[in-house]
Amino acid sequence: MTSKARPRPSSAAFWPWQHSLQYRILFVYGAVFLATLVLLVIWIADAVYRADLEAGEHELEVTAFLAANALEDPLSGYKAEFEKHERTEQSERDDIALAMLSGLPTTPLFPRLQQVTDRYARDAAAIVTIYNPFGDIVAGSDQRPQFTIEEVQQPELQGALSGSSGGAVRTALQAGEPFIFAAAPIKQSNSLLGFVQVSKPVSAVTADAYAVLVRLALASLLALAVATAFAVWIGRRLVRPLRTLEEAAFAVADGDLSQTVAVTSLDEVGALGSAFNYMVAQVRSTLEQQRSFIANASHELRTPLTNIKLRSEALRSLGAGHTSLEQRYLMEIEGEADRLTRLANDLLDLARLEEAQLPAGEAADITPCLREIIDIMQLRAKQAGVTLQAQMEDGLPNVWVSAGAVETVAANLLDNALKYTPRGGSVWLRALPAAGAVELRFEDDGPGIPSEDLPHIFDRFYRVDKARSRRKGAEAAVGSGSGAGLGLAIVRKLVEQNGGQIRVEPAPGQGTVFVVSFPAVA
Repeated sequence: MTSKARPRPSSAAFWPWQHSLQYRILFVYGAVFLATLVLLVIWIADAVYRADLEAGEHELEVTAFLAANALEDPLSGYKAEFEKHERTEQSERDDIALAMLSGLPTTPLFPRLQQVTDRYARDAAAIVTIYNPFGDIVAGSDQRPQFTIEEVQQPELQGALSGSSGGAVRTALQAGEPFIFAAAPIKQSNSLLGFVQVSKPVSAVTADAYAVLVRLALASLLALAVATAFAVWIGRRLVRPLRTLEEAAFAVADGDLSQTVAVTSLDEVGALGSAFNYMVAQVRSTLEQQRSFIANASHELRTPLTNIKLRSEALRSLGAGHTSLEQRYLMEIEGEADRLTRLANDLLDLARLEEAQLPAGEAADITPCLREIIDIMQLRAKQAGVTLQAQMEDGLPNVWVSAGAVETVAANLLDNALKYTPRGGSVWLRALPAAGAVELRFEDDGPGIPSEDLPHIFDRFYRVDKARSRRKGAEAAVGSGSGAGLGLAIVRKLVEQNGGQIRVEPAPGQGTVFVVSFPAVA
């Protein structure tokens, strides 16, 4: 079989990333993982940053408190330097403060206080500044121009000037970068000598947070690379059976019905593979049935056509004086023609049933229809030497059935029973109520159906006794089936399309019972 071009969806109808399921899996998996990773890194970095900032603030508060306590000691003599600062001319103090703020070198006016600021600044790696109660700088550990005169207006200094026990903490921008400040008052005998201010750049306090952030970023990149590789592997494993399924589907489309796919999982992909294998098996079965149907139909058509041809040739070869033989051949030709007509009608009926659904059923009383069928079939029964009887209980419920379905079913089953019941036998049609249904029982006392034939009796063109001679000519009564094995196939199709069920209860040597049930109207 020539391989045709494989159909593909139009690329214009999809985004580029929609062209591959593997890429979509990779993209979605990577995007979700990356977003989760970024949020996690941000959360961890923020937590570390806040923890470092709080620790730095606490450290500066402790340093300011310790420095203030050291300066408050009455035996330390630091009070004298504060008093000396108060006695110093204001102009000289302003010059010293201005020199410190301007970053100019100057000789400490109060060396002991300067030593305190230097020691605590060195221990805390911070900037320590001592102010008098009026906000004038007395001593400082750093003469770099990082502070302005307006710093005395800030919250932690205002709190210390008011004599509060704990300094306020704030983050301010000085010299182009943020700082952390803490201040503590210096008291002695309920008098405020001044206050200590301790400050440190935020970058110095949060240096560990930035280092952690860098390490997290590097670890995140590594995790993203590993996750991407894992996503590629997962995508390939998921797509591989789908590609195998695609190749198998194209092979089946090209006519190779031996194709199946290996089912290695119980997930959706495995279910799809099982469905594909089931579909291929059903296609094979359908094609085999079609081939068998064509072969059987050809055989059934060829036999009567051959008989007609042989009888026609015999008629041409007969001479005068063979009137009785001519009449016989003509009757046989007529019988074979009738048989062909019945076969064609059966084939058409079966095709109609398989191609289209019957009209919706309606609530109907089937008793009159059954009695009419019995009356029609009595002539057939009389010709066959068989007794045909009916037993119908009164008050049968209506059933859901389409028009004509019951008549066709009953006629076919009675015809089948009469055909295989020997002379002197009996055929019964019983109509009985059942649980939510009406049950029709077609009984005969013929030879029965062998057990090996039971699975196939509803197949098209299947006959239990393939060697049984068919009725021909005058023996083929009007209304009888074609004898090709289509009657039961038609019956089953009609019953199923009307929501009913059919089964057979064989008793070899004692007869056969076909049981048909239709749903009753509630």
